[in-house]
Amino acid sequence: MKTEHRYAEILKDMMAKMPLDSISVSALAKKAGTGRNTFYYHFHDIYDLLTQLFLDEKIDKIADANTLDKLLETIYNYYLKNDKFIEATLSSAGKDLFSEFIFNNCYHSLLRMINLKNSAKTVPQVFKKSIARFYGSSISQTIVFYFSNHRTKTLAGLKTSFLFLDRDFLDKAITNTLQNIYSQIGENEIK
Repeated sequence: MKTEHRYAEILKDMMAKMPLDSISVSALAKKAGTGRNTFYYHFHDIYDLLTQLFLDEKIDKIADANTLDKLLETIYNYYLKNDKFIEATLSSAGKDLFSEFIFNNCYHSLLRMINLKNSAKTVPQVFKKSIARFYGSSISQTIVFYFSNHRTKTLAGLKTSFLFLDRDFLDKAITNTLQNIYSQIGENEIK
């Protein structure tokens, strides 16, 4: 196993037991069986390691999420498996790294869902990405807000945070996008 990945595993394990701010490079290096210099050869600081951790982190079965409900279930299951680590991240200066991680997963999932819809076949990719970015941002921020601010976290509670959103929101966004494209630049110009 690469040294960087070993450090990431150790950091994740340590964060499940203590706040990030309590973790020293010396303690982390000692658990890895290396010295501080080895750590600093690979990383600038603990937050640099946390960034790498989230770049390498995967949410199981995220590629199978083909609806908002499935996306929320998949992210909630990830939370259940990593709750202490996530709580420690959310209460640290690394909170934005978790937010970006959730956004990236939401964005790519939504873009995949859009690309699978027949109604989106004629929508230019740039508009599909705009739809995924818009909804990915609001969905991910709502998820992070829920995990950050609710004492008891349940899948039902997380889903309740999205009662304002129609289940066919992607279909409506695609239809609205096509109507706006046709009205502004004409149907013949986008084909």
